[in-house]
Amino acid sequence: MTAQLFNLAKSEGIIVDFYEFPSPILLGAYYCRSKEMPVILLHRKIEHCRRLLRCIFAEELGHHFTTAFDLMAFARSDKYYIARKYEKIAIFWAVEYLMPLDKLIEAINSGLFLTYEIAEHFEVTKRFAGIGIKLYLEKRRDIMLKSLKTLPREWRPFQNDRRNKN
Repeated sequence: MTAQLFNLAKSEGIIVDFYEFPSPILLGAYYCRSKEMPVILLHRKIEHCRRLLRCIFAEELGHHFTTAFDLMAFARSDKYYIARKYEKIAIFWAVEYLMPLDKLIEAINSGLFLTYEIAEHFEVTKRFAGIGIKLYLEKRRDIMLKSLKTLPREWRPFQNDRRNKN
């Protein structure tokens, strides 16, 4: 599946390279300026961590498909909240790409309820799977709740929220 990400980047004309970022916290970056080829840099330390690489790479591709401009300007300014908003949009693109909603519903209906089980199923990190479930419940809750045969115990409060809104 990581090969698919590299193929997608290649088809979009994105340069992908591994880089030793000065900050150990920064694992990936997307950079695009007009009339220049877009670039995705991935931290060298994740090169052989397949699941983490997939998650970070997909998020950086998410920037290309949703916010294809230089977010670094926002991150360095007083408009940091804008950068956070665009980060969430890019992450949601990555979630939809790596954990499509129909496949997630199928997995849950087949008995995968725990975050680590879903992470294993989709070959993503537990953190990414948890964020993905949370974002789907935030953005596609009605579709999810209607499509699930059995609602995982941890998600029952969301069902009550839905009843209270009607």
